Amino acid sequence: MYYLCKVRVISLFLSMLLASMLMAQKQENAMINTSVRNKGLVKDSAAQLHSPKKAAILSAVLPGTGQIYNHQVWKLAIVYGGMGSLAYFIQDNNRIYKDYRQQWIYLTDADTNTNVRNDLYGVSSDALHNAFSSYRKYRDQCLIGFVLVYAANIIDANVYAHLYYFNVDDLSLHFTPNYNRNSQSMMPAFTLRYKF
Repeated sequence: MYYLCKVRVISLFLSMLLASMLMAQKQENAMINTSVRNKGLVKDSAAQLHSPKKAAILSAVLPGTGQIYNHQVWKLAIVYGGMGSLAYFIQDNNRIYKDYRQQWIYLTDADTNTNVRNDLYGVSSDALHNAFSSYRKYRDQCLIGFVLVYAANIIDANVYAHLYYFNVDDLSLHFTPNYNRNSQSMMPAFTLRYKF
């Protein structure tokens, strides 16, 4: 039950992070210079002003600073929420793992001076071994999740810096009737039109 709760929280934060990366950034388009927007092209001097390399390095050094550099401050909550919750779960699982491992050592050693905690009295050594092995696995999975969120932070900063001057104003979705040649009838269809 405890593990399922952790998995749900982790998957919630990861899905929020992925959803935020896929959202359209309308606020940033308003900040783009109107001359760049009208031409649809970025001059070399303007491209030098917003560097994807700088955004990636900033995010690698301190997570979230690449998003600040890209004027996406709202993503800080997602980055630090995901990394903070995973760091908490890493610490919590590691604490429980060490406790159960120590209790298993007390149970399996031949020393009569070491006793298992009262709440674990009567538990078999196999059950304790399975318990600390499970919490070690949970800790390692959370550590992998932490590294993935950290990497996603860097990748997001780099990709958005590449698309910083990209104009999506001409991208639209229209519902139009379509004539199907095979069945010789009118059918509804969606059309995505874009201009370069």
